Amino acid sequence: MDKKIFIGIGSNMGQSYKNCVMAIKRISSDQRAYLRSTSSFYLTSPVSNIEQSDFINCAIEIDWNGTPRELLQFLNDIESSMGRVRDEKNGPRVIDLDILLYGSQVVSEDVLTIPHKELHHRKFAMMPCLEIEPSLILTKPLASFLSEIGPDQMVTRLEGIGFDESDQSK
Repeated sequence: MDKKIFIGIGSNMGQSYKNCVMAIKRISSDQRAYLRSTSSFYLTSPVSNIEQSDFINCAIEIDWNGTPRELLQFLNDIESSMGRVRDEKNGPRVIDLDILLYGSQVVSEDVLTIPHKELHHRKFAMMPCLEIEPSLILTKPLASFLSEIGPDQMVTRLEGIGFDESDQSK
C-alpha cells in the first residue's frame, strides 16, 4: 500500500469545521483506511456562481486497502450518512469528499475520474495537498498550476484549528 492517496474534504453548511473533522474520523476509523497525514484547514471561496457561504477545506493522505471504486463508494456512504444531498451541482454541501489522487493510477469511468479532473484548476484542493506533499506531480509539478489560477479563488490558511490526530478514535 505505498500509494499517495489524497482525499479533498470540504463543507459550507452547518458547522463546517466539525463536519470536516467528523469526516476525517469516519474515514480513519474504517479498518481499510490508514490516515497518514492531514493538512491545515483553509477558508475558501466557492468556485461557482451560486450564492453560498465560504467553505472550510482540507486534504488528507491515506493508505487504502481496496480499489479506487471501493474508496469512492465508501466516501459516498460517509457523505450520505452525514446528510449530503446532491441536488445542485457545485451548490452548498454539508460535506464533500473527493478522491484527488490515487498514487499514479489514472481512472476514467462514468462516476470516477482520477486524478480529479478539476484538481489543477482548484486552488482550494491543491494548496492542502501541497502542504502535505510539496513535490506532487500531475502532468507537471502540481505547484506550477497555482500561478495559472486567477485571484478570484480566495484560500486562507486557518491558524490554530485543524484535525488533532490524538483525538481520532480507531
